[in-house]
Amino acid sequence: MTTTVSLSILDEFGGSKLITQDKIRYVQATPLPSKPPDMAFKEAMAMPVGTRPFEREKGWSPALILSDSTRKQSPFIRQLIGLIEPKTDDIKIIFACGTHVPTDQTFIRRILGEDIYKKYEKSIKISSTQNPSSKYEWIGVTGRGTPVELNKELFDRDLLISSLNVQPHYFAGYEGGAKALLPGCSGLKTITTNHGYVIGNPNCRELMIKGNPLREDMNEVPGILKEYMKIEHRILDFVYNQNGTLVKAAYGDPSLAHQQLADNFSRRAHTVQPRPSPLVLTKADGPMGQNLYQALKASAFATSLVPLGTSPKPAVVLLASLENGIGSEAFRKEMETYSKMEPAGVVEDLKRRAKTGKVTEASQKPNRLALDAPRTDFLVVSPKAPAAVEELLAKTRIRFYRGIDDALRTLDARLYEKDVAVLPYGSATVPIRC
Repeated sequence: MTTTVSLSILDEFGGSKLITQDKIRYVQATPLPSKPPDMAFKEAMAMPVGTRPFEREKGWSPALILSDSTRKQSPFIRQLIGLIEPKTDDIKIIFACGTHVPTDQTFIRRILGEDIYKKYEKSIKISSTQNPSSKYEWIGVTGRGTPVELNKELFDRDLLISSLNVQPHYFAGYEGGAKALLPGCSGLKTITTNHGYVIGNPNCRELMIKGNPLREDMNEVPGILKEYMKIEHRILDFVYNQNGTLVKAAYGDPSLAHQQLADNFSRRAHTVQPRPSPLVLTKADGPMGQNLYQALKASAFATSLVPLGTSPKPAVVLLASLENGIGSEAFRKEMETYSKMEPAGVVEDLKRRAKTGKVTEASQKPNRLALDAPRTDFLVVSPKAPAAVEELLAKTRIRFYRGIDDALRTLDARLYEKDVAVLPYGSATVPIRC
């Protein structure tokens, strides 16, 4: 669906005198029918996908696995706890942060609600490779040889229920599913090995599950956990429309229920088939816009919207708040390492590192930027980003500006004289060529 709306999004980023209303084409998916969380929860629990019904689950030392502050949060926390409590109050709550900064207590209080927080405060755990209290233990290897090291807080449980948002992800295909365990609750060696499959592989991208080696590797982890530790993993994942309304939830097997949500709902709610545009402005909306590492996902998606082989070279302008800065030290180092290297050289060097096991959890970011660079130039606009963001990007091929017109004045005027595509939900919009 393509609509023309007000310039309010542009106004958030300094406004524009160079782009007039008649030049703008807002690009977003048509919303699917929505439903209240209580209804979606009941439907999901009544029709489990690939598993026994919840009331027949054998495990009663359960853990709820929730996402960190950079993702959309589960609307089902209270319903799940209410379903479990009649059988046991031995509930652990784990925030799966992967390699990201540990979730802070203010965020946790807000997400859980004060009553749940106080009741389970001693049972709330944070899994993050940046958290000194997170300890990991080896339990096996995947078919590709990835060593599986998971947070030891999982191992006194017999049932894990993760509840994550399903929307496109720029190298794992989609968010959600087994990502709750890898990378969510995995050690650094597991994450870096898994993420190394991205390097130079065109199948590691948004909307790809089957044939995506990284996602297929992730999907093995629940089975390894069950085989070696006798711990079951279920998901209660969900899909939102781009406007924030709830579409669908599914309970069950981490791979089967996730695939159902991805194929039947997320793909429809988060993709669109617009005509190409030589200039794309994409907003990293919601929690994805908090730091540069996450926000660049919106740029990756937007690259599909620019025409191929045209002159002047198309441009993608990322609009993001970036209030939390760069994102991680590993990401900063990767960006500086490949600061102004030619794209082909970036991919070749990353392939060399991947063969020797020397990639990091952030290596996939310069890999994707290098793959997309021949098609488009990248610019970032953020009026209030910390100075560290501007300083980092000054060392790279990505140009940084505080206002939209400051960025546009550096471009060939032909890029914005006729047709400008604006993605108001850039973090959850994947343009598909007709």
